[in-house]
Amino acid sequence: MKDQEKNAIKEKPSKSFIETVTLMLRKKWLTNTAQTVLLILILIAAFIAINVFAQKLDLPEIDVTANKIYTLSEDSKNAVEKINKDVKIYIYGFEEGNTLVDFVKQYTKANNHISYEILTEESNLAKVQEFDLTSGYQIVVLETADSSKIIDASYEFYSYDYETGQEVDLTEQSLTNSLLAITAENKPKVYFTTGHDEYGLESDLGVLATYLGNESYEPVSVNLLTVGTVPEDCNLLVIMAPVKDFLESEVNVILDYINKGGNMIITTDVGNLSETYPNLTKVYDTYGVTMENKGYIYETDNQKIAANYPIVFSPEMSSTHNITSDIYSDKGQIWLIYAGRLSFKSDEELKTLNVTKEDLLTSSEKALYVKDLSTSPENVADSAETGKCVIASLVTKTITPAGEGTEAVQSQAMIMANSSFITDYKVEQLSSTYPISYLGNNKDFMLNTISELTSRENTLKIRKDMSTSTYEPTQEQHTIVLIIIFSVPIIIILAGIVVWNVRRRKK
Repeated sequence: MKDQEKNAIKEKPSKSFIETVTLMLRKKWLTNTAQTVLLILILIAAFIAINVFAQKLDLPEIDVTANKIYTLSEDSKNAVEKINKDVKIYIYGFEEGNTLVDFVKQYTKANNHISYEILTEESNLAKVQEFDLTSGYQIVVLETADSSKIIDASYEFYSYDYETGQEVDLTEQSLTNSLLAITAENKPKVYFTTGHDEYGLESDLGVLATYLGNESYEPVSVNLLTVGTVPEDCNLLVIMAPVKDFLESEVNVILDYINKGGNMIITTDVGNLSETYPNLTKVYDTYGVTMENKGYIYETDNQKIAANYPIVFSPEMSSTHNITSDIYSDKGQIWLIYAGRLSFKSDEELKTLNVTKEDLLTSSEKALYVKDLSTSPENVADSAETGKCVIASLVTKTITPAGEGTEAVQSQAMIMANSSFITDYKVEQLSSTYPISYLGNNKDFMLNTISELTSRENTLKIRKDMSTSTYEPTQEQHTIVLIIIFSVPIIIILAGIVVWNVRRRKK
Protein backbone atom coordinates (compact mmCIF):
# COMPACT_ATOMS: atom_id res chain seq x y z
CA MET A 1 0.00 0.00 0.00
CA LYS A 2 2.76 2.37 0.92
CA ASP A 3 4.49 1.49 -2.34
CA GLN A 4 1.36 2.39 -4.27
CA GLU A 5 1.16 5.75 -2.46
CA LYS A 6 4.80 6.40 -3.26
CA ASN A 7 4.22 5.60 -6.91
CA ALA A 8 1.18 7.86 -6.96
CA ILE A 9 3.24 10.66 -5.54
CA LYS A 10 5.96 10.07 -8.13
CA GLU A 11 3.39 10.11 -10.97
CA LYS A 12 1.82 13.38 -9.79
CA PRO A 13 2.88 16.00 -12.38
CA SER A 14 4.94 18.96 -11.20
CA LYS A 15 3.50 22.49 -11.39
CA SER A 16 4.42 24.63 -14.37
CA PHE A 17 6.14 27.99 -13.98
CA ILE A 18 2.94 29.87 -14.79
CA GLU A 19 1.00 27.87 -12.21
CA THR A 20 3.65 28.53 -9.61
CA VAL A 21 3.59 32.28 -10.27
CA THR A 22 -0.22 32.33 -10.25
CA LEU A 23 -0.33 30.46 -6.95
CA MET A 24 2.20 32.82 -5.42
CA LEU A 25 0.19 35.85 -6.52
CA ARG A 26 -3.00 34.40 -5.06
CA LYS A 27 -1.49 33.44 -1.72
CA LYS A 28 1.02 36.23 -1.12
CA TRP A 29 -0.27 39.25 -3.09
CA LEU A 30 -3.98 39.14 -3.79
CA THR A 31 -5.03 38.21 -0.26
CA ASN A 32 -3.63 41.44 1.09
CA THR A 33 -5.17 44.80 0.06
CA ALA A 34 -1.92 46.76 0.35
CA GLN A 35 0.00 44.19 -1.67
CA THR A 36 -2.76 44.11 -4.31
CA VAL A 37 -2.58 47.89 -4.71
CA LEU A 38 1.22 47.67 -4.91
CA LEU A 39 0.95 45.01 -7.62
CA ILE A 40 -1.42 47.22 -9.65
CA LEU A 41 0.98 50.17 -9.32
CA ILE A 42 3.86 47.98 -10.48
CA LEU A 43 1.86 46.89 -13.53
CA ILE A 44 0.96 50.49 -14.36
CA ALA A 45 4.59 51.57 -13.99
CA ALA A 46 5.69 48.71 -16.23
CA PHE A 47 3.10 49.72 -18.84
CA ILE A 48 4.31 53.33 -18.81
CA ALA A 49 7.96 52.25 -18.98
CA ILE A 50 7.29 50.02 -21.98
CA ASN A 51 5.52 52.89 -23.80
CA VAL A 52 8.33 55.34 -23.08
CA PHE A 53 10.87 52.80 -24.30
CA ALA A 54 8.84 52.14 -27.45
CA GLN A 55 8.61 55.86 -28.20
CA LYS A 56 12.37 56.21 -27.89
CA LEU A 57 12.78 53.38 -30.36
CA ASP A 58 10.72 55.43 -32.89
CA LEU A 59 9.09 52.29 -34.24
CA PRO A 60 7.37 52.60 -37.64
CA GLU A 61 3.62 53.01 -37.53
CA ILE A 62 1.35 50.48 -39.18
CA ASP A 63 -0.73 52.01 -41.99
CA VAL A 64 -3.75 49.73 -42.50
CA THR A 65 -5.66 52.08 -44.86
CA ALA A 66 -6.35 50.73 -48.34
CA ASN A 67 -4.94 53.85 -50.00
CA LYS A 68 -1.89 54.02 -47.68
CA ILE A 69 -2.71 57.61 -46.78
CA TYR A 70 -0.15 57.73 -43.99
CA THR A 71 2.65 55.98 -45.90
CA LEU A 72 5.19 57.58 -48.21
CA SER A 73 4.69 56.14 -51.70
CA GLU A 74 7.45 54.41 -53.64
CA ASP A 75 7.32 57.23 -56.22
CA SER A 76 8.14 59.77 -53.53
CA LYS A 77 10.85 57.61 -51.99
CA ASN A 78 12.52 57.11 -55.37
CA ALA A 79 12.32 60.83 -56.11
CA VAL A 80 13.66 62.17 -52.80
CA GLU A 81 16.43 59.58 -52.61
CA LYS A 82 18.16 61.49 -55.41
CA ILE A 83 18.27 64.77 -53.46
CA ASN A 84 21.87 65.65 -52.59
CA LYS A 85 21.26 69.02 -50.91
CA ASP A 86 20.64 69.50 -47.21
CA VAL A 87 17.00 70.43 -46.59
CA LYS A 88 15.53 71.45 -43.25
CA ILE A 89 11.77 71.09 -42.85
CA TYR A 90 10.42 73.45 -40.18
CA ILE A 91 6.97 72.59 -38.82
CA TYR A 92 4.98 75.29 -37.03
CA GLY A 93 1.63 74.78 -35.33
CA PHE A 94 2.01 71.01 -34.87
CA GLU A 95 3.26 68.91 -31.98
CA GLU A 96 5.35 65.76 -31.86
CA GLY A 97 3.16 62.73 -32.55
CA ASN A 98 0.91 64.60 -34.98
CA THR A 99 0.12 62.75 -38.23
CA LEU A 100 1.89 65.41 -40.32
CA VAL A 101 5.02 65.24 -38.17
CA ASP A 102 5.06 61.45 -38.43
CA PHE A 103 4.67 61.76 -42.20
CA VAL A 104 7.58 64.22 -42.45
CA LYS A 105 9.75 61.75 -40.50
CA GLN A 106 9.36 59.30 -43.38
CA TYR A 107 11.15 61.79 -45.65
CA THR A 108 14.03 62.05 -43.19
CA LYS A 109 14.35 58.25 -43.21
CA ALA A 110 14.25 58.16 -47.01
CA ASN A 111 17.17 60.62 -47.32
CA ASN A 112 19.74 61.65 -44.70
CA HIS A 113 20.00 65.08 -46.33
CA ILE A 114 16.48 65.84 -45.08
CA SER A 115 15.87 66.79 -41.44
CA TYR A 116 13.04 68.41 -39.54
CA GLU A 117 12.39 70.64 -36.55
CA ILE A 118 9.18 71.57 -34.77
CA LEU A 119 9.23 75.34 -34.42
CA THR A 120 8.02 77.13 -31.31
CA GLU A 121 8.88 80.52 -29.89
CA GLU A 122 10.59 78.75 -27.03
CA SER A 123 12.70 76.41 -29.17
CA ASN A 124 13.70 78.75 -32.01
CA LEU A 125 12.42 82.30 -31.69
CA ALA A 126 14.79 83.55 -34.41
CA LYS A 127 13.26 81.30 -37.08
CA VAL A 128 9.72 82.09 -35.95
CA GLN A 129 10.46 85.79 -36.39
CA GLU A 130 12.34 85.24 -39.67
CA PHE A 131 9.33 83.55 -41.27
CA ASP A 132 6.91 85.94 -39.52
CA LEU A 133 4.95 83.08 -37.96
CA THR A 134 1.99 83.85 -35.72
CA SER A 135 0.19 81.72 -33.17
CA GLY A 136 -2.75 79.89 -34.71
CA TYR A 137 -1.07 79.29 -38.05
CA GLN A 138 -0.10 75.86 -39.36
CA ILE A 139 2.94 76.34 -41.56
CA VAL A 140 5.58 74.09 -43.11
CA VAL A 141 8.80 75.75 -44.29
CA LEU A 142 11.37 73.99 -46.47
CA GLU A 143 14.80 75.60 -46.40
CA THR A 144 18.09 74.97 -48.14
CA ALA A 145 21.29 76.98 -48.00
CA ASP A 146 20.14 79.29 -50.81
CA SER A 147 16.33 79.21 -50.88
CA SER A 148 13.17 78.48 -48.92
CA LYS A 149 9.53 77.67 -49.52
CA ILE A 150 6.53 78.24 -47.26
CA ILE A 151 3.48 75.96 -47.37
CA ASP A 152 0.26 76.92 -45.61
CA ALA A 153 -0.76 73.57 -44.17
CA SER A 154 -4.22 74.83 -43.27
CA TYR A 155 -5.37 74.66 -46.91
CA GLU A 156 -2.56 73.63 -49.28
CA PHE A 157 -2.49 70.01 -48.10
CA TYR A 158 -6.12 69.28 -48.88
CA SER A 159 -8.58 69.67 -51.71
CA TYR A 160 -12.17 68.60 -52.25
CA ASP A 161 -13.71 66.55 -55.02
CA TYR A 162 -17.25 67.88 -55.39
CA GLU A 163 -18.29 65.02 -57.69
CA THR A 164 -17.52 62.30 -55.14
CA GLY A 165 -18.07 64.50 -52.08
CA GLN A 166 -14.73 63.36 -50.69
CA GLU A 167 -11.74 65.20 -49.31
CA VAL A 168 -8.51 64.66 -51.24
CA ASP A 169 -5.22 64.53 -49.34
CA LEU A 170 -2.47 66.45 -51.18
CA THR A 171 0.08 66.34 -48.35
CA GLU A 172 2.49 63.97 -50.04
CA GLN A 173 2.08 65.61 -53.44
CA SER A 174 2.82 69.06 -51.98
CA LEU A 175 5.76 67.98 -49.83
CA THR A 176 7.45 65.81 -52.46
CA ASN A 177 7.11 68.34 -55.27
CA SER A 178 8.25 71.14 -52.97
CA LEU A 179 11.34 69.16 -52.02
CA LEU A 180 12.11 68.49 -55.68
CA ALA A 181 11.56 72.12 -56.63
CA ILE A 182 13.64 73.65 -53.86
CA THR A 183 16.58 71.31 -54.52
CA ALA A 184 16.54 71.60 -58.31
CA GLU A 185 19.99 72.28 -59.71
CA ASN A 186 18.75 74.76 -62.31
CA LYS A 187 16.01 77.24 -61.52
CA PRO A 188 14.06 78.18 -64.66
CA LYS A 189 14.25 81.88 -65.43
CA VAL A 190 11.00 83.59 -66.32
CA TYR A 191 11.51 86.99 -67.97
CA PHE A 192 8.78 89.65 -67.78
CA THR A 193 9.03 92.41 -70.38
CA THR A 194 9.04 96.08 -69.34
CA GLY A 195 8.94 99.43 -71.11
CA HIS A 196 5.34 99.37 -72.37
CA ASP A 197 3.43 99.99 -69.12
CA GLU A 198 3.03 96.24 -68.57
CA TYR A 199 2.16 94.86 -65.16
CA GLY A 200 5.40 94.86 -63.20
CA LEU A 201 6.78 92.19 -60.91
CA GLU A 202 7.24 94.51 -57.95
CA SER A 203 4.36 96.92 -58.46
CA ASP A 204 1.54 94.67 -59.66
CA LEU A 205 2.54 90.99 -59.49
CA GLY A 206 3.85 90.59 -55.95
CA VAL A 207 1.80 87.48 -55.15
CA LEU A 208 2.83 85.78 -58.39
CA ALA A 209 6.50 86.70 -57.86
CA THR A 210 6.39 85.24 -54.34
CA TYR A 211 4.87 81.98 -55.50
CA LEU A 212 7.32 81.71 -58.38
CA GLY A 213 10.12 82.00 -55.83
CA ASN A 214 8.42 79.35 -53.71
CA GLU A 215 8.35 77.03 -56.72
CA SER A 216 12.06 77.67 -57.34
CA TYR A 217 11.65 79.81 -60.43
CA GLU A 218 13.62 83.00 -60.91
CA PRO A 219 11.35 85.82 -62.10
CA VAL A 220 13.32 88.61 -63.82
CA SER A 221 12.31 91.89 -65.46
CA VAL A 222 13.79 92.60 -68.89
CA ASN A 223 13.69 95.58 -71.23
CA LEU A 224 14.20 94.14 -74.71
CA LEU A 225 15.03 97.55 -76.17
CA THR A 226 17.88 97.96 -73.70
CA VAL A 227 19.38 94.47 -73.88
CA GLY A 228 18.69 94.07 -77.61
CA THR A 229 17.85 90.36 -77.37
CA VAL A 230 15.96 87.79 -75.38
CA PRO A 231 18.56 86.51 -72.85
CA GLU A 232 20.04 83.11 -73.66
CA ASP A 233 19.03 81.73 -70.26
CA CYS A 234 15.36 82.65 -70.76
CA ASN A 235 13.12 79.65 -70.17
CA LEU A 236 9.91 81.60 -70.66
CA LEU A 237 9.12 85.11 -71.92
CA VAL A 238 6.05 86.82 -70.46
CA ILE A 239 4.28 89.89 -71.83
CA MET A 240 1.68 91.08 -69.32
CA ALA A 241 -0.89 93.48 -70.78
CA PRO A 242 1.21 96.17 -72.48
CA VAL A 243 -0.52 99.51 -72.88
CA LYS A 244 1.92 100.78 -75.51
CA ASP A 245 2.99 99.00 -78.65
CA PHE A 246 6.43 97.37 -78.95
CA LEU A 247 9.01 98.84 -81.29
CA GLU A 248 9.78 96.97 -84.47
CA SER A 249 13.26 96.07 -83.24
CA GLU A 250 11.78 94.52 -80.10
CA VAL A 251 9.28 92.49 -82.10
CA ASN A 252 12.06 91.20 -84.36
CA VAL A 253 13.88 90.00 -81.24
CA ILE A 254 10.73 88.22 -80.04
CA LEU A 255 10.12 86.60 -83.44
CA ASP A 256 13.71 85.35 -83.49
CA TYR A 257 13.14 83.86 -80.02
CA ILE A 258 9.97 82.12 -81.25
CA ASN A 259 11.73 80.73 -84.33
CA LYS A 260 14.30 79.14 -82.04
CA GLY A 261 11.55 77.33 -80.14
CA GLY A 262 11.10 79.81 -77.31
CA ASN A 263 7.90 79.65 -75.26
CA MET A 264 5.74 82.61 -74.24
CA ILE A 265 2.82 83.88 -72.21
CA ILE A 266 1.00 86.87 -73.73
CA THR A 267 -1.91 88.50 -71.95
CA THR A 268 -4.06 91.53 -72.68
CA ASP A 269 -6.69 93.58 -70.90
CA VAL A 270 -9.46 95.77 -72.22
CA GLY A 271 -7.40 98.47 -73.97
CA ASN A 272 -7.53 102.09 -74.90
CA LEU A 273 -9.86 102.60 -77.88
CA SER A 274 -7.40 104.96 -79.54
CA GLU A 275 -4.38 102.65 -79.12
CA THR A 276 -3.24 100.33 -81.88
CA TYR A 277 -0.55 97.66 -81.76
CA PRO A 278 0.69 97.08 -85.33
CA ASN A 279 4.07 95.72 -84.22
CA LEU A 280 2.86 93.45 -81.42
CA THR A 281 0.18 92.18 -83.80
CA LYS A 282 2.99 90.49 -85.77
CA VAL A 283 3.68 88.27 -82.75
CA TYR A 284 0.01 87.33 -82.56
CA ASP A 285 -0.06 86.69 -86.30
CA THR A 286 2.75 84.15 -86.11
CA TYR A 287 0.52 82.08 -83.80
CA GLY A 288 -2.59 82.68 -85.94
CA VAL A 289 -4.33 84.77 -83.27
CA THR A 290 -6.27 87.99 -83.79
CA MET A 291 -5.88 90.36 -80.87
CA GLU A 292 -9.18 91.83 -79.67
CA ASN A 293 -8.70 94.33 -76.88
CA LYS A 294 -11.65 96.58 -77.66
CA GLY A 295 -14.38 94.67 -75.88
CA TYR A 296 -15.23 92.62 -72.81
CA ILE A 297 -17.31 89.61 -71.80
CA TYR A 298 -20.62 90.21 -70.01
CA GLU A 299 -21.53 86.85 -68.45
CA THR A 300 -25.26 86.21 -68.07
CA ASP A 301 -25.06 82.76 -66.47
CA ASN A 302 -25.95 83.54 -62.85
CA GLN A 303 -24.14 80.40 -61.66
CA LYS A 304 -20.84 81.86 -62.83
CA ILE A 305 -20.95 85.52 -61.83
CA ALA A 306 -19.97 87.14 -58.54
CA ALA A 307 -22.40 89.22 -56.49
CA ASN A 308 -24.69 89.82 -59.50
CA TYR A 309 -21.82 91.60 -61.21
CA PRO A 310 -21.62 90.10 -64.74
CA ILE A 311 -18.13 91.39 -65.57
CA VAL A 312 -16.69 89.37 -62.64
CA PHE A 313 -17.17 85.70 -63.42
CA SER A 314 -15.72 82.21 -63.34
CA PRO A 315 -14.98 80.79 -66.82
CA GLU A 316 -15.46 77.24 -68.04
CA MET A 317 -12.22 75.29 -68.31
CA SER A 318 -10.77 72.30 -70.12
CA SER A 319 -11.10 69.00 -68.27
CA THR A 320 -8.33 67.27 -70.20
CA HIS A 321 -5.23 69.48 -70.29
CA ASN A 322 -2.54 69.23 -67.60
CA ILE A 323 -2.87 72.93 -66.82
CA THR A 324 -6.54 72.79 -65.86
CA SER A 325 -7.43 69.11 -65.26
CA ASP A 326 -6.80 69.14 -61.49
CA ILE A 327 -8.61 72.44 -61.04
CA TYR A 328 -11.53 71.11 -63.07
CA SER A 329 -11.76 67.80 -61.19
CA ASP A 330 -11.77 69.64 -57.85
CA LYS A 331 -14.54 71.92 -59.12
CA GLY A 332 -12.15 74.82 -58.60
CA GLN A 333 -12.78 78.34 -59.82
CA ILE A 334 -10.78 80.96 -61.68
CA TRP A 335 -12.06 84.51 -61.27
CA LEU A 336 -11.79 87.01 -64.12
CA ILE A 337 -12.74 90.67 -64.33
CA TYR A 338 -13.32 92.47 -67.64
CA ALA A 339 -12.09 89.50 -69.67
CA GLY A 340 -11.74 89.87 -73.42
CA ARG A 341 -11.87 87.22 -76.12
CA LEU A 342 -9.50 85.64 -78.62
CA SER A 343 -10.16 85.14 -82.31
CA PHE A 344 -8.23 82.76 -84.52
CA LYS A 345 -7.55 82.46 -88.20
CA SER A 346 -9.37 79.74 -90.11
CA ASP A 347 -8.39 76.11 -89.74
CA GLU A 348 -6.78 76.20 -93.20
CA GLU A 349 -4.70 79.25 -92.29
CA LEU A 350 -3.64 77.70 -88.96
CA LYS A 351 -2.54 74.57 -90.82
CA THR A 352 -0.50 76.70 -93.20
CA LEU A 353 1.16 78.36 -90.18
CA ASN A 354 1.84 74.92 -88.65
CA VAL A 355 -0.19 75.96 -85.62
CA THR A 356 -2.47 73.87 -83.42
CA LYS A 357 -4.43 75.12 -80.44
CA GLU A 358 -6.31 73.95 -77.38
CA ASP A 359 -8.81 76.24 -75.72
CA LEU A 360 -8.44 76.15 -71.93
CA LEU A 361 -10.75 78.92 -70.67
CA THR A 362 -14.03 80.02 -72.25
CA SER A 363 -17.19 81.86 -71.29
CA SER A 364 -20.59 80.17 -71.22
CA GLU A 365 -22.82 79.98 -74.28
CA LYS A 366 -25.02 82.65 -72.66
CA ALA A 367 -22.24 85.24 -72.48
CA LEU A 368 -22.40 88.56 -74.30
CA TYR A 369 -19.38 90.20 -75.93
CA VAL A 370 -19.65 93.97 -75.58
CA LYS A 371 -17.68 96.03 -78.10
CA ASP A 372 -19.15 99.43 -77.26
CA LEU A 373 -17.43 100.28 -73.97
CA SER A 374 -19.63 103.35 -73.56
CA THR A 375 -22.80 101.24 -73.43
CA SER A 376 -24.52 101.20 -70.06
CA PRO A 377 -24.88 97.76 -68.41
CA GLU A 378 -28.66 97.91 -68.86
CA ASN A 379 -28.35 98.20 -72.64
CA VAL A 380 -25.45 95.86 -73.46
CA ALA A 381 -27.75 93.19 -74.93
CA ASP A 382 -28.89 95.56 -77.66
CA SER A 383 -25.50 95.73 -79.40
CA ALA A 384 -23.55 92.76 -77.99
CA GLU A 385 -22.76 89.44 -79.62
CA THR A 386 -24.07 86.31 -77.89
CA GLY A 387 -22.18 83.02 -77.58
CA LYS A 388 -19.15 81.24 -76.18
CA CYS A 389 -15.96 83.31 -76.14
CA VAL A 390 -12.44 81.86 -76.02
CA ILE A 391 -10.49 83.57 -73.25
CA ALA A 392 -7.29 81.52 -72.99
CA SER A 393 -5.75 79.11 -75.46
CA LEU A 394 -2.49 77.18 -75.59
CA VAL A 395 -1.10 77.36 -79.12
CA THR A 396 1.76 75.31 -80.53
CA LYS A 397 3.71 76.39 -83.59
CA THR A 398 6.05 74.01 -85.39
CA ILE A 399 9.00 75.76 -87.01
CA THR A 400 10.67 73.88 -89.84
CA PRO A 401 14.22 75.18 -90.48
CA ALA A 402 15.11 76.10 -94.05
CA GLY A 403 18.44 74.32 -93.99
CA GLU A 404 18.86 70.55 -94.28
CA GLY A 405 20.07 68.40 -91.40
CA THR A 406 18.32 70.43 -88.71
CA GLU A 407 15.26 69.27 -86.81
CA ALA A 408 12.00 71.14 -86.51
CA VAL A 409 11.35 72.93 -83.23
CA GLN A 410 8.14 73.92 -81.47
CA SER A 411 7.20 77.17 -79.81
CA GLN A 412 4.27 77.17 -77.39
CA ALA A 413 2.39 80.18 -76.14
CA MET A 414 -0.39 80.69 -73.63
CA ILE A 415 -2.39 83.55 -75.07
CA MET A 416 -4.99 85.00 -72.73
CA ALA A 417 -7.45 87.85 -73.08
CA ASN A 418 -7.16 88.80 -69.42
CA SER A 419 -4.33 89.85 -67.13
CA SER A 420 -5.89 91.31 -63.99
CA PHE A 421 -6.74 87.83 -62.67
CA ILE A 422 -3.13 87.38 -61.53
CA THR A 423 -2.45 90.87 -60.22
CA ASP A 424 -2.33 92.25 -56.67
CA TYR A 425 -5.47 94.32 -57.20
CA LYS A 426 -8.53 93.71 -55.05
CA VAL A 427 -12.02 93.22 -56.43
CA GLU A 428 -14.70 94.26 -53.94
CA GLN A 429 -17.22 91.80 -55.37
CA LEU A 430 -14.87 88.94 -54.42
CA SER A 431 -12.85 90.14 -51.42
CA SER A 432 -11.85 93.38 -49.77
CA THR A 433 -9.00 91.62 -47.98
CA TYR A 434 -7.20 89.48 -50.56
CA PRO A 435 -5.95 90.38 -54.04
CA ILE A 436 -7.64 88.68 -56.96
CA SER A 437 -4.52 86.60 -57.70
CA TYR A 438 -4.90 84.95 -54.28
CA LEU A 439 -8.53 83.96 -54.80
CA GLY A 440 -9.91 80.71 -56.17
CA ASN A 441 -7.38 78.91 -58.34
CA ASN A 442 -6.04 81.98 -60.13
CA LYS A 443 -2.43 81.51 -59.06
CA ASP A 444 -2.69 77.75 -59.65
CA PHE A 445 -3.70 78.31 -63.25
CA MET A 446 -0.77 80.65 -63.81
CA LEU A 447 1.74 78.44 -62.00
CA ASN A 448 0.51 75.36 -63.89
CA THR A 449 0.91 77.27 -67.15
CA ILE A 450 4.46 78.31 -66.30
CA SER A 451 5.31 74.75 -65.24
CA GLU A 452 3.96 73.41 -68.53
CA LEU A 453 5.86 75.92 -70.65
CA THR A 454 9.15 75.50 -68.78
CA SER A 455 8.95 71.69 -68.95
CA ARG A 456 9.13 71.11 -65.23
CA GLU A 457 9.04 67.33 -65.42
CA ASN A 458 10.18 66.61 -61.85
CA THR A 459 6.68 66.85 -60.41
CA LEU A 460 4.57 63.97 -59.15
CA LYS A 461 0.82 63.68 -59.00
CA ILE A 462 -0.05 61.95 -55.73
CA ARG A 463 -3.67 62.63 -54.86
CA LYS A 464 -4.95 60.38 -52.07
CA ASP A 465 -8.73 60.10 -51.91
CA MET A 466 -9.83 60.03 -48.28
CA SER A 467 -12.80 57.85 -49.27
CA THR A 468 -10.44 54.91 -49.65
CA SER A 469 -9.02 55.25 -46.14
CA THR A 470 -10.69 51.99 -45.15
CA TYR A 471 -9.27 49.36 -42.83
CA GLU A 472 -7.38 46.96 -45.09
CA PRO A 473 -4.37 45.40 -43.31
CA THR A 474 -2.27 42.37 -44.12
CA GLN A 475 -2.91 39.22 -42.08
CA GLU A 476 0.08 39.95 -39.87
CA GLN A 477 -1.01 43.54 -39.29
CA HIS A 478 -4.55 42.37 -38.59
CA THR A 479 -3.29 39.93 -35.94
CA ILE A 480 -1.23 42.64 -34.21
CA VAL A 481 -4.17 45.05 -34.18
CA LEU A 482 -6.49 42.39 -32.74
CA ILE A 483 -3.98 41.57 -30.00
CA ILE A 484 -3.68 45.25 -29.06
CA ILE A 485 -7.42 45.82 -29.14
CA PHE A 486 -8.59 42.69 -27.34
CA SER A 487 -5.76 41.18 -25.29
CA VAL A 488 -5.10 44.10 -22.94
CA PRO A 489 -8.78 44.57 -21.94
CA ILE A 490 -9.17 40.78 -21.53
CA ILE A 491 -6.13 40.60 -19.25
CA ILE A 492 -7.50 43.41 -17.11
CA ILE A 493 -10.91 41.76 -16.89
CA LEU A 494 -9.43 38.39 -15.97
CA ALA A 495 -7.23 40.02 -13.33
CA GLY A 496 -10.32 41.63 -11.84
CA ILE A 497 -12.16 38.30 -11.78
CA VAL A 498 -9.23 36.57 -10.08
CA VAL A 499 -8.97 39.29 -7.42
CA TRP A 500 -12.72 39.18 -6.80
CA ASN A 501 -12.71 35.39 -6.58
CA VAL A 502 -9.79 35.29 -4.13
CA ARG A 503 -11.39 37.95 -1.95
CA ARG A 504 -14.69 36.03 -1.99
CA ARG A 505 -13.03 32.78 -0.90
CA LYS A 506 -11.10 34.58 1.81
CA LYS A 507 -14.35 35.74 3.34
